[in-house]
Amino acid sequence: MRWAELALFLSPFLVYAAWRIAAARAEPRIAWSVVGAVAVLAVSTVIWGIARSLGPGEMYVPAHIEDGRIVPGHGVPAAR
Repeated sequence: MRWAELALFLSPFLVYAAWRIAAARAEPRIAWSVVGAVAVLAVSTVIWGIARSLGPGEMYVPAHIEDGRIVPGHGVPAAR
């Protein structure tokens, strides 16, 4: 387990080092394309998170089994 934690901790640094080495050898157009792709992924992740969030006054009901079927997690109005 400690090796997995260490690998997860070091992975951003290794990715950054690989980026620096690759960017020094690549054309600027390719480097900016990668930066643009990462920006698009970041923005789409934020938008997806906002769209999937619960509204104010809603409470999360975790997934459960009802009559032998799996009911996915969802939001319901909070009881007051």
